[in-house]
Amino acid sequence: MNREKLAAAFFAGVAMLGFAASAGAVDGTIEINQAKVMAHGGFPYVISTANTSYRLTGSLTVSSTTADAIDVSANNVTIDLNGFSITGPGTPSGSGIAGLDANLTVENGTVIAFGSGTGVATGFNGIVRNMRAISNGVGIQAASGSLISGSTINSNSIGIYCTSQCGFLGNSLVGDTTYITAAVASMGNNICNSAPC
Repeated sequence: MNREKLAAAFFAGVAMLGFAASAGAVDGTIEINQAKVMAHGGFPYVISTANTSYRLTGSLTVSSTTADAIDVSANNVTIDLNGFSITGPGTPSGSGIAGLDANLTVENGTVIAFGSGTGVATGFNGIVRNMRAISNGVGIQAASGSLISGSTINSNSIGIYCTSQCGFLGNSLVGDTTYITAAVASMGNNICNSAPC
């Protein structure tokens, strides 16, 4: 009888460990929310593993005037905001997503109120799509070979900044001090303050 109870307890424990492990990743995608960030020591939430995907399951709010929300220090990372937002403190601050390594994809959400900081920053060959960048120093910053598409960029000091050779397709920029700054750019169907740009 004791052996049966011990075996049952063992298998129940194994099942619970499996459930706990799966709560952090769905189909290989790692979930991020405010509680998880705080449990890992607060902001910035650091992504340092290449070839990984992340998905927000809730909005993030950064209260520190200097911290980034998410720092990416690895290549080939995808971050899906899943319709949620990353909100800064509105005063001089860090970045919503700071990723200067190659092939970072950021999509499907809002980055707002990072004061003199940057909403989304990508390295070489980045992709930023279906984003809203509002009230940041720089709305979206990208390095050479990046594509910024389908995004709404409002009320930033600089809407989009690219070092060179970025593509801009189907973006709407309204109320930015400077709309697009780029050394070389491929443009298509962008609207700046209600006029083609």
